[in-house]
Amino acid sequence: MTACCPFLQERRENVAAMKKVAALQLCPRLAYLNECDGSLGEPRCSQNHDREAFAETKLPNIADECPVLEALGVCPAGLNCRFSGHVLDGKNVDKCGVALSPNCSWHQKIPHIGVVPGEKNIFSEDLRISLRKKTYDFSRAEDLAKAWDRWHSQRPKDAAENDERYSLPTDSARFLGPLVEKERRRIDLRNKSILAPLTTVGNLPFRRLCVGLGCEVTVGEMALSLSIVDGLQSELALLRRHESEKCFGVQIAGGDVAVMSKAAQFIDERVDCDFVDINCGCPLDEVHRRGAGSRLMAKAAHLEGIVRCMSGVLKTKALTLKMRTAHMEDNKVKDFNGRYAHNLVPKLEGWGVSALVLHGRTARQRYTKLADWDYIKECSSRRRCQTPFIGCGDAMNWEEVEQHCAMHGVDSVMVGRGALIKPWLFTEIKEKRHWDISASERLDLIRDFSRYGLEHWGADSRGVETTRRFLLEWLSFTCRYVPIGLLEVQEAKINWRPRPYVGRNDLETKLASTNSKDWVEITEMMLGKVPDGFSFVPKHKSNAYQAEGMQVKAEDEGAAG
Repeated sequence: MTACCPFLQERRENVAAMKKVAALQLCPRLAYLNECDGSLGEPRCSQNHDREAFAETKLPNIADECPVLEALGVCPAGLNCRFSGHVLDGKNVDKCGVALSPNCSWHQKIPHIGVVPGEKNIFSEDLRISLRKKTYDFSRAEDLAKAWDRWHSQRPKDAAENDERYSLPTDSARFLGPLVEKERRRIDLRNKSILAPLTTVGNLPFRRLCVGLGCEVTVGEMALSLSIVDGLQSELALLRRHESEKCFGVQIAGGDVAVMSKAAQFIDERVDCDFVDINCGCPLDEVHRRGAGSRLMAKAAHLEGIVRCMSGVLKTKALTLKMRTAHMEDNKVKDFNGRYAHNLVPKLEGWGVSALVLHGRTARQRYTKLADWDYIKECSSRRRCQTPFIGCGDAMNWEEVEQHCAMHGVDSVMVGRGALIKPWLFTEIKEKRHWDISASERLDLIRDFSRYGLEHWGADSRGVETTRRFLLEWLSFTCRYVPIGLLEVQEAKINWRPRPYVGRNDLETKLASTNSKDWVEITEMMLGKVPDGFSFVPKHKSNAYQAEGMQVKAEDEGAAG
């Protein structure tokens, strides 16, 4: 049996459990606005208007106060909410006790659960339909991609890299792109604490948590360019930004020049962000099959076309790129053990990136070896311009961040797994101190995440279980944290795998457990009992963990690239 089988089985079981729970919910419009005539509009009618049947099957309330009502002043989940405090005489009421109706001001401000005050990049149904039906005007990106194809097909294979006829094209008959330095959009990432783009675990609630702890730059989860261009709702949701994220970037992956250009145009015109990051480091085979992720590093022509066209189409956002030291070690490269990122650095600067991020491992290594910061320093030295250069890999303490900036030629350090294990690392970096955080303070952070999750995904049964699933994914990482007060040295290393230990109190011991049943119990403190048929296997395994009847050991794959 492969390691992914338990996860797939868990997904099937949880999908079935969620469908059962969703089938018992009241019509969303009736639950929110206290009436529904079955017409078109938001929230959409589900035809389930039987209040008596709903009351008989409704799951017990989790707590007396609804966190969404407290934060927003109204709970869009309404009668479906798993918390108390806003149902009066069988009707959904706001914080002032006024019953909601289709014509109330709340309905205009918050049409349904998916619209959250304080969140940006929420796209209208008309816009999504224009993407799905291929009516969105992508002419700007299409013209640029066609010009690139013409210019690239005319370029001799033996053309020198410094031949200005091909390195700096100057007319649209050949190729339109960033021509001179002043045309490039700037992004200042120097001396900033940066959260890496993390698949699944780098969701909006977790980013909010990190911002509250001192993180200055955040990047959304990796989104596939083709799914964005096709208007897939689940992919567009990855572009959301919370108003607390003062410097925010979106990361997209893809291997097709035209599609990546279209995605860049859409983001440039419709998405509120500060920069667009090209994923050139994802180690997952599923992404490689699309010609994307770290695979793009080995396809220089495609990479050049993507960078040039995206840089050319972006008028209001900067373009950044995150890569690894290599896709796979190249035997033709005699130096640096077959790694070749150092050769790409000056090329990428010329093609149009405004900042570079380098993860100090190859895709083949994934996370099994320590990041090579000496090689990161070598790559930094290959820059020809003052392009911000950010290093990434294994940062777990504020001293390491300071050391890398001082000794390895990087302007900033991007933090990935270190933030998942201890998101208060950003506080330590900012204040230059070790924080011997107590178990109760860690529980408060878990409570904050749960509250952010309920605001983002909703306080009905579906939202509660979605919040639980992402909280469990995070707990599968943070259980690796060993309190400073129990260590003989202050600087814990990210590759340490501590043996089970007894904490300073029962809560600290439970937070350190590698048993997924204990993680579920922690979520039940915030989100109530799990539904019947629920099970959990981490999607991104952070270390060896135990579940009833099996033991699986794998390295984490949390970072998107």
